[in-house]
Amino acid sequence: MAGLLDEIGGKLAERWVSLLALPGLLFLGTAWAAHVLGGGRPFDVGRLLREVERYADWTDAHGGAGLFLALAAVLLLAVVPGLAVQALARAVQVLWLGPWPGGAGERLVRRRRARRERADAEVVAHLRNHERDGDEAELAAARAAEARRDRIAPLPPARPTRMGDRMHALEHRVGAYYAVPFTAVWPRLWLAATEADRREIRTAAGAFEASTRLCGWGLLYAALACATGWWPALVAGAVVVLAAWWLGRERLFALVDLADAVVDLRLRSVARAVGIPVPPGPVAPATWRELDLVLRRRR
Repeated sequence: MAGLLDEIGGKLAERWVSLLALPGLLFLGTAWAAHVLGGGRPFDVGRLLREVERYADWTDAHGGAGLFLALAAVLLLAVVPGLAVQALARAVQVLWLGPWPGGAGERLVRRRRARRERADAEVVAHLRNHERDGDEAELAAARAAEARRDRIAPLPPARPTRMGDRMHALEHRVGAYYAVPFTAVWPRLWLAATEADRREIRTAAGAFEASTRLCGWGLLYAALACATGWWPALVAGAVVVLAAWWLGRERLFALVDLADAVVDLRLRSVARAVGIPVPPGPVAPATWRELDLVLRRRR
């Protein structure tokens, strides 16, 4: 038990340093530079050096105790922006995956739905031309139009963002093909999955969460720029937010694909575990409906 607690303590310390302390120290340094320089001369290195010398004189005047107190204060303060980023990351996740409260989300869903309908109409037009004339160029154009339509959303949009629609498409596919709700069957799938399955899912989910935290840091730098007028922080924040959004989208798509694969590979194991015989080969829809009834009785 003592060894286990030591290991957990070590991992918590590593997590604190990697997620809170180091990025927090970088943010504190940037905040100090932004406070000193402001918006007048954003790259006045000489002024920064003079401020550093002033703090060095202060620590020399107070000896080792002053240096210790200064370092302790900096380390404690470094946690504050990290905790703020953790809260921002949760808000970013809600923003990316939706649905959004209020009318803004509904208007964006309608706009994205109209875009997808236009793209779908283009697909249908190319396919009709191909059926009428047998032109292979029309078939290739239809495939290209399908790709553009699916980039908007795999199904008619139900969320304000592409990431949210990708999650919604997973839930819809599982419900439509297997006749069981994804949210009800996923805890059973997790228990029925192999350790390798769970490790892959954890890695993909952790990568997506890291993207939301990265976006939180970008928003924090943008807020710093607004508070101090130091515009380089705004540029850095915008770049970080865009990079986080791009990484988050790719990582979420990978996570959804993994979850989709776990459903296909392990749902038979869930059915057998609750007492439903599942033969090898194709499974009759009645079997999945029976699994849905069992899950509903246990909820």
